[in-house]
Amino acid sequence: MKKKAIIYFLYMLPIFASGCEQPGKKSSTPIHAVSKVAQSKVNDEKDFYAALRLFKKELAVKNIGAVAQCMHFPFYTGQQQLPDGGTGNISDPISLQDFNTYKSSIYHRDVLRLLPGTKDDNLSEIDNKTDDPYYLSVKKLTDSGSKLYELYVQYAESNTQAENYFAFVFGRVNGKYKVVAYYAKWPVK
Repeated sequence: MKKKAIIYFLYMLPIFASGCEQPGKKSSTPIHAVSKVAQSKVNDEKDFYAALRLFKKELAVKNIGAVAQCMHFPFYTGQQQLPDGGTGNISDPISLQDFNTYKSSIYHRDVLRLLPGTKDDNLSEIDNKTDDPYYLSVKKLTDSGSKLYELYVQYAESNTQAENYFAFVFGRVNGKYKVVAYYAKWPVK
């Protein structure tokens, strides 16, 4: 009986020891830290969707003045085209003062018609580990650790079989999600 108790004790000792922390030693990942990371991701996504809803709402009623408040300036309206056919850094910035000149090229008829009705199918979260020069250059405009989201819409051109597209890229700037960049099939400038 005594021998069985010792064997049982030796068998159970590692199990008991694994559940206990040694005094003075801290766990490598405290439970509250995990919940803060999870909460941060939830808040980040929540903040983005709130900014997106406001942007879409103002576009739906064609309130371009309020739409401008959803944007970060300088606002980038293009992608550098590389000789190999790829895209490079953001390009063609416009200032708030230039916005009136270019607003109808950015918020053209198809954007005003299609963007307010977009669904989550049109959204992408840009991978933090991307090596795409365009998104890396957009990321430099945003707060450290900010996620980038892209709203991309592809659609048929009127009276042709050709496809057209536009995209708006969102990032957190000074603590708030804003539209920081735009690109489309046809240049703004």
